[in-house]
Amino acid sequence: MAILGVLMLHSTIWGAMPSVLPGGNLGVTVFFVLSAYLITTLLLSEHDATGKIDLRSFYLRRAARLLPGLLVLLPVYVVVLSRQQSAWQLVLLVGPVLLYLSSFVQAIWGAMGPLAWTWSLSVEEHFYACWPPALRWLLDGKTDRRPGARGWLRRHPLVVASATSVLIGVGATGLRVYLAGSIHWDEFAYYATPTRMDALAVGCLAALFGYRYRGALPRVAGWAALVVIGWCYTNPAFTIGGDPLNLYGLPLCEVAAAVLILSVVDRPRGLLARTLSLRPLVHLGTVSYGLYLWNLLPGQTWTMLVGRHAGTGGTVVLFMVMFLAVELSYRYVERPVMRWARARIAEGTSQRAPAPERTEHVVPSRRPASSRDGGGCRRGEVGNPRRGFASG
Repeated sequence: MAILGVLMLHSTIWGAMPSVLPGGNLGVTVFFVLSAYLITTLLLSEHDATGKIDLRSFYLRRAARLLPGLLVLLPVYVVVLSRQQSAWQLVLLVGPVLLYLSSFVQAIWGAMGPLAWTWSLSVEEHFYACWPPALRWLLDGKTDRRPGARGWLRRHPLVVASATSVLIGVGATGLRVYLAGSIHWDEFAYYATPTRMDALAVGCLAALFGYRYRGALPRVAGWAALVVIGWCYTNPAFTIGGDPLNLYGLPLCEVAAAVLILSVVDRPRGLLARTLSLRPLVHLGTVSYGLYLWNLLPGQTWTMLVGRHAGTGGTVVLFMVMFLAVELSYRYVERPVMRWARARIAEGTSQRAPAPERTEHVVPSRRPASSRDGGGCRRGEVGNPRRGFASG
């Protein structure tokens, strides 16, 4: 669902697709919320199951998921852009992408050119660098027995994590509103990491709320959220660079995305969850990262080689090329690397596991209470957060 808005929006730039989703850029916002929700939920689940968060395994999984597709794409971009760019210009374009600095380069100088879309990869990577270590540190303080306010805060990591998410969300939104509404620095307000962390904070807050409470939302909430997201996608006022997007379009879409996610997770057998779990949508979510990587390149290449906008026939051909490249990359590059990473993690886990004869030293897992509530999950349990989502 998140990737659909981006695909429809970008295809109006290079192809003959009608502009039916002028606010499709908000698909990136939906993805930020979903990504933060999934990462936080999986980290909480790991800590519940093992009593710790293995950051080494986390970053290996993230690298295996994100780097192979990007490292396949960038050389193709270099070959295509070498017709118009010098070697030094290519270094200035590709360097920030590899260093995950493109959000700041685009926000401050607007200098990313045909690779401007990589700003969101940069924002996401900054989140990965900060949130998992912070959450691990908070969760590891549960056994702190020091008196006073500091000890109380350490013993209540979810409270601190929730408060931190709220502060980050409010701070990022306030900064963006100030930059867009007062000094009209719309480029920075839209692309910079500090002004886009609110979507990720909302996703984290949704995960922390869903971890503690189940079935708290009415049934109609998910459908209402889906309608709101659809309205945001189709609203011409929410185009990039406009004040309405920065002032209230982004916060509205973030809250709607969080409500939609919680509704689907709370009722995995409901009509909404089953609709979003249709096989085509699930597969679209599986390859959505590749679609985001490749969706602009065929059209940009066409424009450089042919020198004009692709017509209807050209748009169809370019879509076919894009989907073919995405499938090939996923099947023969990305998925094998992910399997290798999982094998390495499993091997390392088995090597660190205690020997059977020393089971008396294993600390029993402290699970939350098993009382069931409206969503059919035990409080504190995470289950499978990917069920029912076609993530972007």
